[in-house]
Amino acid sequence: MVKVTLIHASWCTACPATRRLWKDLKSEYDFEYEEVDVESPEGQALIDKHGIVGVPTTLIDGEPAFTGLPKKADAIARIK
Repeated sequence: MVKVTLIHASWCTACPATRRLWKDLKSEYDFEYEEVDVESPEGQALIDKHGIVGVPTTLIDGEPAFTGLPKKADAIARIK
């Protein structure tokens, strides 16, 4: 099963729309979903590990897939 991890921040203007997209897709498709705050220890570890420079960043199966709000069709293609 595909695992989607959204790295987000409270101050991020694109994060709410990105969260909505993944939550909407979760209701239609079968995949694991988690959200990680960039300011949490787990978020900092992911930032350091992958050299992430912006949020929102979406990881698919532990690897960076999207920075910013992905197009719905692109997101669907990655979770099918």
